[in-house]
Amino acid sequence: MKKGFTLVELIAVVGVLLIITSVLLVNSDIIGNKKKARDTKRLSDLSVLDRAVNEYQMDTKVYPDTESVLRVSIILPTGNQQLENASSGWIDQDMSNYMSKIPTDPVNDATYHYSYLHNNSSYEINARLEYFSEKAQNDGGDDSAMYEEGNNLLLISP
Repeated sequence: MKKGFTLVELIAVVGVLLIITSVLLVNSDIIGNKKKARDTKRLSDLSVLDRAVNEYQMDTKVYPDTESVLRVSIILPTGNQQLENASSGWIDQDMSNYMSKIPTDPVNDATYHYSYLHNNSSYEINARLEYFSEKAQNDGGDDSAMYEEGNNLLLISP
């Protein structure tokens, strides 16, 4: 009597493995998971920025950076060193007492970036989300495409 697998048994095993693999690939949303991870970082970053702006304002009685100048995380103000530098980054103010670096969007391009604007009494920070779009629609701001934080969600116009 010979021991081993028949051709039919091998084909059956390979077929079952192919079915299991295809089911796993269909059910695992790799692209959606990446978008979700980037949005989770964005929400965390905006929370850090919000806290830092509030602490800066409490300490100095003014908001960081120049009043009524829109700052975006893809543009470095003249003379500053690098986008994430806490002392001279994309927000044109030394924020090193409030955070180790100024966060930038995980993609940080013309579509996905952070924005910051303030006047003498209020501020807004925002970001475009990829996965959690309902959070942007329900944040109380005036732009349903952007997730907005701050104490005046009408400063940065859509």
